Amino acid sequence: MQALLPLLLILLALSGCAKEEASATMDLAPSGKTASFLAYEHSLALETGEQQLAPVVAAAQAACREAAEELCTLLESHVRSGRSASASLKFRARPEGIRKIVAVLAGQTQVTDQSTTAEDLEAPIADTARKLAMLKEYRARLETLGSRASHDVDALIKVNRELAEVQSQLEALEGKHAQLRQRVETEILRVHISTDAHGAFWKPIGLALSDFGRNLSQGASFAITSLAFLIPWLLLLILLGWGGRRLWRRKRGAGSGGAATG
Repeated sequence: MQALLPLLLILLALSGCAKEEASATMDLAPSGKTASFLAYEHSLALETGEQQLAPVVAAAQAACREAAEELCTLLESHVRSGRSASASLKFRARPEGIRKIVAVLAGQTQVTDQSTTAEDLEAPIADTARKLAMLKEYRARLETLGSRASHDVDALIKVNRELAEVQSQLEALEGKHAQLRQRVETEILRVHISTDAHGAFWKPIGLALSDFGRNLSQGASFAITSLAFLIPWLLLLILLGWGGRRLWRRKRGAGSGGAATG
């Protein structure tokens, strides 16, 4: 039994491949119907007033909570306050839930840009389904082989080790398959809300006035720093000028004395 175990494992794996490839293909399209494998992602850009930013964000989050039956989930939320206030939101929900959130946002403020992209996940979903079917069949055959090798300790240890490895691969692949199916059954909505285009006429002036003190302080600091660097050079220039003037006077005096003697 111990000598035949590796050969049996290879034969079992090879025999499972051909059988389960056909069964996996049937599972992907039950009753002859073609399933959709497109994963949609939507992008929505909005503009609103600075005071309306928080209410718009709250309305979008409330719409997601009300779409609980459509499996709506808030995946990301980032709100920036102060200058150029903005917000970014990311939702995941079934198509009907995404439409509800878009309708609420469109009723709250102005939509400036809207786009949709789709990713075809048919190949990776079919691939994971095929691998899952093969691993499950392999696990069943290993379990049968383990029950037959119950009196062979060495063979039983090898079968159990292989079973543990197969189970680990199954769990990882099942998680990946579930994520792919979730992407197909639900959609992603990314929302960006900006307030740049809604500033009032006096807002730039107000911002400039609010920055006047800080800018004046920075300008004075720069001037003082520059003066500290200039003072040594000014002193050096003064000394050079004074020395040069004295030297010029001496030469001039010596020239005048020589001319008088002659």
